[in-house]
Amino acid sequence: MIHLIEQIKRVVIDNIAYSVEDIKERIFGGFCDCGGSMLQKFWLNLEEMRILISECEKCWKNHAYVFNSTKFIKKEDVKLIAKGEILEYLKNFLTDLEIEAMIGKAQNRVYKPQDLARAKKKLLEMNLPFESLTDLLK
Repeated sequence: MIHLIEQIKRVVIDNIAYSVEDIKERIFGGFCDCGGSMLQKFWLNLEEMRILISECEKCWKNHAYVFNSTKFIKKEDVKLIAKGEILEYLKNFLTDLEIEAMIGKAQNRVYKPQDLARAKKKLLEMNLPFESLTDLLK
């Protein structure tokens, strides 16, 4: 599944995060399963494919449309990670001690530097921006 952390403009695919290109205009981006129209939200350019993230005007679901250089390949659901869900999402990758250290750092409280260093390393390996995530935990 594709995860979208909209606040930091990152899409996570197979535990690797990618920056996305924000779409400012209201451009048609497909049709939703509910019958509503999708609007383009983000584009992601990978080596051999492009991924369009669209949001339904009617039900607010997000879908990814995967293209190779010339044709449509597949449609996939996108799980939106809201600001209030970021902590729960990080629990999939970090230990409780690492999360406690991140929260401590974000809220200027006491934390164990070695736990924070491990959290930073794991997030760096995933290409997730540590500072941006810490800001979300304030």
